[in-house]
Amino acid sequence: MIPFIRNENMKIYKRKRTWVMIAIVLIYVLLQIVNLKTADTSTASDNWRAQLEQENMQFRKEAAKPDALKIEIKQAEKHLVLNQYYLDQNIPPSTNAWSFAVSQVQNIIFAVSLISVIIAGEIVAAEFVSGTIKLLLTRSASRTQIYLSKYIAAILFGLLLSAVGILGSILLGGFIFGFDGLVDNYFYVKGQVVGKIPILQALLSGYVLNIPFLLIAITLAFMISAAFRSTTFSIVISLLVSLTGFIIAIAMNGWAWTKYFVFSHTDLTPFLYGNPSVGGVTLGYSLVFVGLHLAVMHLISYPIFVKRDVI
Repeated sequence: MIPFIRNENMKIYKRKRTWVMIAIVLIYVLLQIVNLKTADTSTASDNWRAQLEQENMQFRKEAAKPDALKIEIKQAEKHLVLNQYYLDQNIPPSTNAWSFAVSQVQNIIFAVSLISVIIAGEIVAAEFVSGTIKLLLTRSASRTQIYLSKYIAAILFGLLLSAVGILGSILLGGFIFGFDGLVDNYFYVKGQVVGKIPILQALLSGYVLNIPFLLIAITLAFMISAAFRSTTFSIVISLLVSLTGFIIAIAMNGWAWTKYFVFSHTDLTPFLYGNPSVGGVTLGYSLVFVGLHLAVMHLISYPIFVKRDVI
């Protein structure tokens, strides 16, 4: 199996567009840095207390709006508690390479997932379109081995690309904001109480706990790629579903019905530092729910792939 996975990875990385995708992720990180610098919120100023007080006034107004979404109210209340903690503890908020990387983990994995959909959406369908699937089937590998090796290669690409994005955010952020703060704590709000964990733990857990979105997006694209012969169809549909699902999960955060919406379970960080969007939802429930969706997608694509006639 390992030689087949290695072969699939060689196919991915020998293409120039793969390296273009990697460059796009790094450019995305750079744009986030520029955006943060333009907003001028990356460094603590002498009047930081007045700035936080002004922010709190704005957050109170946002939370009091009659047409405010639940997620907007929740975020405003979270920032109020956190800002007040900074004021009470006399901690001037600032940005460094590590805190910047933590703040960008979810955004990076989201961007990487959309890019990885391109690879997953063509990794099987393109073989049928070009006719190279015949060469694979003439080798000693079974269709199951081909199926698994392609899926694992697509997942590994997504994981590697997201790791590159996070590493890039640390390096690029370090050059702009400085590398100080490695031993600092990451502050979060859970149950209206401010907690803290080591910054490296927050970075690693943020990466691991956002992987479900990557898995859902890639598996969806892979399912369509394996079940149909249209590369364009698999990529476009997967992009639309992933993007729409991500937006709905954010906009409808806190609504009771979202406990049955898979994209509401692809960010598991609230279980570590935060509050689940819907009461009664546990980490186990979210993991099982995501796992069931992954299993269903494979139950659809695998039988079609192994039984398809190759002309």
